[in-house]
Amino acid sequence: MSIEKIAELAQVSIATVSRAFNSPNKVSDKTRERVLQKAKEIGYISNASARALRTNKTNVIGVMVPTMLNPVYAEYCEGITQSAFEAGYSTMILNSAYHLEQEKIVLQKLLEANVDGLILTVSNTQNPQAMSFVKALRIPYVLAYNNDPHYPCVSVDSRQALTELVASLTNAGHQHITMVCGELAVSDRAQQRYQGYLDAVQHSPGLQPNLLEIPFIESANAQIQQYLLEHSHITALVCSNDLLAIRCLRAAQQLGRKIPDDLSIIGFDGIALGRELCPMLSSIETPNKQIGQTSFSLLYQAMLNDTALSPLDTCLLPYSFQQGESCNIAFINLPHRS
Repeated sequence: MSIEKIAELAQVSIATVSRAFNSPNKVSDKTRERVLQKAKEIGYISNASARALRTNKTNVIGVMVPTMLNPVYAEYCEGITQSAFEAGYSTMILNSAYHLEQEKIVLQKLLEANVDGLILTVSNTQNPQAMSFVKALRIPYVLAYNNDPHYPCVSVDSRQALTELVASLTNAGHQHITMVCGELAVSDRAQQRYQGYLDAVQHSPGLQPNLLEIPFIESANAQIQQYLLEHSHITALVCSNDLLAIRCLRAAQQLGRKIPDDLSIIGFDGIALGRELCPMLSSIETPNKQIGQTSFSLLYQAMLNDTALSPLDTCLLPYSFQQGESCNIAFINLPHRS
């Protein structure tokens, strides 16, 4: 079956059928839906390879995530793929595993696939080697979860969120608060959250900074238990992500600590799994699906206009506090989600 037959059935021109498949933004939603419906009725399948040769467009975007293990990125990718599908795009998602060399390989593979644009989460925007190949890109791109004034980004203000959180804890009487994070050198998100913690410590007389850095997640339970045994005066653990907070919950409970009476534990991300725990995890909640949707929306406009995004296009989305049950104070001064 040919596009001529589709045009006849849909009562539109052949050019309109072509635009419906190749440039959906140039036809009305109603017309495109009618064309696609008639194509479906006669079993027509658009040849993506042939279209790419004609238009130099593949209608595919590339997505690089740092891990497939954190549910944050599942929620985020759902936002991207849904938005992309509605706009007539497919997605190619690859994992860099927080390795700089693998980031380069992933980018190369995405570019070899002739994607029309890129949504990237890089390990650390402060690493010149890591960002040299990003700066050289000749197709539109946007960074997600990274927050750097030199690049177009979609994220939340993690630093400010941690500052507000720790300030609320100190106002409630906590004077021994430890920040728990993964290997700081690996993730600029963890670095920014730790800096927010330090900002609050600096403005809280008598509060001393305490950092528990866990390079390998497999050893987290033993490290956390050892730390709690050696620092029994600690009353709150502020974690750089929810997965670490969940491990802190388990380690503390195995030591017989009552949560939150003996120890408050707060995560960061607000993943759905945290709401299923007992006690329910308290966490700073980020709008992960919306980060994906907004990232695609910015990229889509850039691809339509054949322009690059700039730092002026950066979008910082609001975060909220998921009260949960693992923290013994109500964060009345923070954006709240029950």
